[in-house]
Parts: sequence; structure tokens; C-alpha cells
Amino acid sequence: MSKTSLDLQTTVHVEASNLKAYYLTEQQGVMKEVKAVEDVSFDIEGSKFLAIVGESGCGKTTLAKVLYGFVNSNLSIIGGRICYSFGDAQYEVSPTANTLKDAWWKKISYVPQGSLSALNPVRKLKDIFLDLANSHGVPFQEEKVKNHLKMVKLPPYILRMYPFELSGGMRQRVVIALATLLHPSVIIADEPTSALDVVTQRDILRLLKSIQVDAKSTFIFITHDISLVPDLADFMAIMYGGCIVEYGPTEAIFSRPLHPYTKFLLSTVPTIGDKTEKQPIPGSPVNLIDPPPGCRFHPRCPYGEKICAEQRPGLVENKANSWECRVACWLYR
Repeated sequence: MSKTSLDLQTTVHVEASNLKAYYLTEQQGVMKEVKAVEDVSFDIEGSKFLAIVGESGCGKTTLAKVLYGFVNSNLSIIGGRICYSFGDAQYEVSPTANTLKDAWWKKISYVPQGSLSALNPVRKLKDIFLDLANSHGVPFQEEKVKNHLKMVKLPPYILRMYPFELSGGMRQRVVIALATLLHPSVIIADEPTSALDVVTQRDILRLLKSIQVDAKSTFIFITHDISLVPDLADFMAIMYGGCIVEYGPTEAIFSRPLHPYTKFLLSTVPTIGDKTEKQPIPGSPVNLIDPPPGCRFHPRCPYGEKICAEQRPGLVENKANSWECRVACWLYR
């Protein structure tokens, strides 16, 4: 990669401001809104690795789709915006604009949760790579594709194969190879290892981290497994009920978590030699069709106060172990 492209990548800036994204769904003949992403704000700059963590149903995948500009008639951006700055170009997703399609694959790419959903089962892999190159006006060079496959530890001969002839881990590597083929500056990965065994999962995560470091790309990693984060991410955002409740450097959050939900998540992570019984988070996940007023975590929080049920706290800065962190909790008002 040329020095010029590296210089451009170091200027990458991703900023989400008060982002709201809702689904429209029908229940018993009545149209209702699923408030999947509610007032989400964060920013990340340069070649950093951001992990967005939360339990199933908290809105992580929806946030990943919106960050990629993948909205449709059922998923709408209600408010706020996402801005991408690449130094030489700016792109935006908001209720009135969606310019990201022009940047797909070349500047921003997406690794979906299931590899089979991204690969056409009736086309050989060579044809899939060819389609990607042709659709973006890039000449298909088979030798370069084979070298790229070697980078993700895949043998070149798989270009003659169909997706169903590969193992789950190999298919996931193919998806990663497709997502990085055009050297994008931003990569969004939505639970890329959720369907893989532990050994394969470890290899895929190492591969993703090495790609991010070598290409100096900005990486946004979606996961429900907080134990994967320390070895990968520079920063992390904790998501609950469609909201980001804590954001900051990974080391700071692991060493001194602030939000009660973050503390619960970390308490469930097993450690060598720890024989204490792990306790589940009390209560049930929030209903995003009819979320509670105020802080969405307050029905499950042991520290809830009256204000928690009345007003939703915003992210505020809070010093933790000399790092700058942000937390949305009335305990830190």
C-alpha cells in the first residue's frame, strides 16, 4: 500500500451524533415502532479498533446496518446522523441523506454475521470475486486475488469451488477477503465469529486484528461476548436497550467499569481459578417496542432512584484511572 493511501487512512473520522433508527412492525393489525437505536453518539478517529458490546436484542446489529447505510422501507433513520470523513471525501447518513452507497467496498465494507448470507450458493468463488470487481469498475486480476486469499490463509484453488464446499471457517475467511479486497478504510464486522467453534473463532479474530493493524484501517466490531474484546479493541461501547450506556478505552472499562450494566456483563466473564457461581443479570431485557421511561436499564438496576424512572441520562465524561470515559447513569450526575 502506498504512503499516500496510508496518509489518507490516518485521517479517517467516524462520528455518530444522536442517532435514532426505528423498525416499523405490525402487531395485530396495528403498526408499531421498534426503537432499536436511540440517541447513539460516539466518535472514532484514525486506525483504531472499536468494539460495540451488548446482549442479544440490544440493537447492535441494527446499529451496524445503519453505520453501513443499509436502511430500507422497514428500517428508517428517525434522527441524528453518521458522518464519515476520509480526508479526500465526506459521506453522511441521516433522515434526509444517504451517500454511503458510493463508498461501499472501496472505502467502507461490511462483514455480515453469517457467511452464507453473503455468498451466492450457485456461483463459484471466482465468479463472486469477479462480480465484486466489475461492479466497482476495478479490473479483475486473478493473480492479485490469489495473493489476497493467501493473506487470509486460504489456498488459491478454492476459487474453483462453490461456497457450500467449504467449511464454516473457510467461508468466513472468504467473506473477509471480499470485504478487504479493495482496501477499504473502514470495516464493520457484525458478530463475524458467532457460528464458529472456539478454535476457528480464535483464528478469525487474530486474522481480523492483523488486517486492521497492517492496513491501518478503522475497525468497528459488533459482539455479544465481552470476553473477546480485551485482545482486540482500543475502545469499546457498551450498548443496552438501543442506547450506549458506557464508552471509553477498553483498558479503562475493564479495570474500572462505571455503569451497573457493564459491571454485570464483566461479572459473568469466567476467569481461571474463579470457582464462584456466576449470577445472571436480574430481570428481563427491555422491550424495544414499549421501552420503559427514563433509563432503559432502571427496571433491572439495583441502584435505581426516582429520577432513573423519569429521565434518560445522557453520556457524560467521567475520569476513570486517568482515562477519559463517558457513562450514561444518574449515579455519576
